[in-house]
Amino acid sequence: MFASSSSVIALALQDEFDAQRARELESEFDTLSQTERMELVIDMTKVQFIDSCGIGAIVFLYKRLKSRGRRLRLLNVNGQPRELMQMLRIDKVIPLITSAELT
Repeated sequence: MFASSSSVIALALQDEFDAQRARELESEFDTLSQTERMELVIDMTKVQFIDSCGIGAIVFLYKRLKSRGRRLRLLNVNGQPRELMQMLRIDKVIPLITSAELT
């Protein structure tokens, strides 16, 4: 699901972001990495599980956006996805934000 404003594109993920889902979203992530907008926000409110492939897809997108001077933020990361991102220190590179910070 895509939502768009002048500076932010939002992609809402659901349920599990595992290897299969990462493969399914590969073309969407590739398209998003080419955005002319300054920022991309991935809404992870409904993501209950993420594995290393999901993390890899997010990091790959982050690197492609950063190389083009764009930003990536992750919205409402909770539970297992948040714990894994903190353990891997992803949160030190890609900001994890709440709805209140989405401006």
